[in-house]
Amino acid sequence: MIEIGEETIQSIMKEKRKFTPPKTFSRDSHIKSIGDYNRLYKESIEDPDKFWSSIAEELHWFKRWDKIHSWDKISWIADGLKLER
Repeated sequence: MIEIGEETIQSIMKEKRKFTPPKTFSRDSHIKSIGDYNRLYKESIEDPDKFWSSIAEELHWFKRWDKIHSWDKISWIADGLKLER
């Protein structure tokens, strides 16, 4: 619900449809299926340091980072120097 002054707007639309992408799109994507997405999401929640470290390994760094920093579900790398992907 959204309150605007004394008025309230309530959304009653709930989208439940799923749209399957073309096979060529999925084949060429980094995340190829909903199963891949769910696995990566679970990994990111269970061990964010390990997850983000593995993602960062896909990039080229002048200096490897020392630590993945985390705060309230936000992770970042602050001490590495990224060159390019």
